[in-house]
Amino acid sequence: MDELHEERARNSAFDARYQRDLAQLQLANQIAQLRERAGLSQAALAARIGTRQAGVARMERSTYRGYTVGTLAKIAAATGATLELRLVPARRGRRRVAG
Repeated sequence: MDELHEERARNSAFDARYQRDLAQLQLANQIAQLRERAGLSQAALAARIGTRQAGVARMERSTYRGYTVGTLAKIAAATGATLELRLVPARRGRRRVAG
């Protein structure tokens, strides 16, 4: 695990890919968990957010990259959740990327 942290600190491109992949995995899992907690099938959630069941199935995969804030807001509303988007400042000791 230390090697991962070191590589992320050294390589900003690697860190960006790592953060993107982790966020996608977490988001896909959250959508599936919220849907299940709300007692909805993929088809029922799809009907509530104006898409098809196959679209919800895609969003529940960690490889999906087409999320929009609007769609996430619809999912939150349909499942009784609250959508929060935030960027968290780096912890001390992590290198900052100038930009």
